[in-house]
Amino acid sequence: MRDLTNLKTYIIDSEDPHEVDDAISLEIKDGNVKNLWIHISNPCKLFLQDSNIDLDARKNNSSLYLIDQYVPMLPIEIIDKANLAQNKISETISAVIEFNEDGSIDNYEIIEAIIKPKYQLTYEDVNEILELEPKEEIELVEIKNLLEKSIIFRKKQGAIIIESPNSKINKCKDKIIINKIEKTIAQIIVAEAMILMGYVTSLFLKKSNLAAAYRSQKINCNPFEILNKYKDSEIKYILLKQHMGKSYITTKPNSHESLGLPLYVQCTSPLRRYLDLIMQRQVYNKINNLENISNNSISKLIDYSRNRQIENNNIYKNNKFKYLSVFFKIENKTFYKIIFVKWINYKRNIALVYFPEYSLEIIITLFVSIDLYINKIYKVKFNISDNNLLEFIY
Repeated sequence: MRDLTNLKTYIIDSEDPHEVDDAISLEIKDGNVKNLWIHISNPCKLFLQDSNIDLDARKNNSSLYLIDQYVPMLPIEIIDKANLAQNKISETISAVIEFNEDGSIDNYEIIEAIIKPKYQLTYEDVNEILELEPKEEIELVEIKNLLEKSIIFRKKQGAIIIESPNSKINKCKDKIIINKIEKTIAQIIVAEAMILMGYVTSLFLKKSNLAAAYRSQKINCNPFEILNKYKDSEIKYILLKQHMGKSYITTKPNSHESLGLPLYVQCTSPLRRYLDLIMQRQVYNKINNLENISNNSISKLIDYSRNRQIENNNIYKNNKFKYLSVFFKIENKTFYKIIFVKWINYKRNIALVYFPEYSLEIIITLFVSIDLYINKIYKVKFNISDNNLLEFIY
């Protein structure tokens, strides 16, 4: 285990996160070589595979972030022990990455480490620092520069960078609020660091001939042709996703084309995603010369996780529907602007639409009296019904 407590380590997250499982540092070697360190909390040290804690986490499959409830994958006492925090000494699985000038990876190493984060910052804090670029935080500025080069390199390899905003539904006392969330530089660089961690971990697993849950994807279209065709549309990325192949998880190493990577595993959220925890355990076992998880076991875990995630997704969808119904009933506008994306089931009037005011992409029941065309804006009225989808009338 390597002592990295001397590094100036940053935790960057939302304002009040439940799980804090990643941090980043900059290391300057030989006077000029700038290496990026990515640190991931190591909860697998706290309990054994197939223990009761592990089996419960497997059954949960992932933490649930519902509008009115948080359901953790792991017990709160495990999360509290494993969470990274400012001035807290924590054990991690850490990767150091040395970049080439063009943003590609020249070399990497994955180790077990201990860290002591100096800062615990929100995305807003980091955005402000990066805008001002104070000399005292030159490390954070250099981290941003390295990660921006990495993004540019991945784009040259075919990566698709989704630039549209998202939405978040919040319950504030008796009020339901939909917030439009624009991506900021802080969120972009943290996301890039996590993508890189997944990439080098996949390289490590393949090089070590270890079984892994590789996430793969084929684009199946010319994305630049689609983005250019709909370049002035608010839903160009939504339309692109309709043409791209869905990502899938397999034990066979394949490319993830929309990330511009030849290999990829998800491994940066072991406190909230079970397969991430398994990937971390596989790396931890290899580093410590412990018995590795077999390909057959990983394959069974992938299948089990897929089924459990379908159930979790249904819970999330039902929770979202419940609060969106309340939101539209209370708001009760004369009409809402929607952009029609596509029919999911024309005979049953089920459509995928986008509410630009809220950056909200949802499936609804839509009653219309005319033919619809992709990317056309319509004014619709909310209709209160007992349907299990939100219902709107044109």
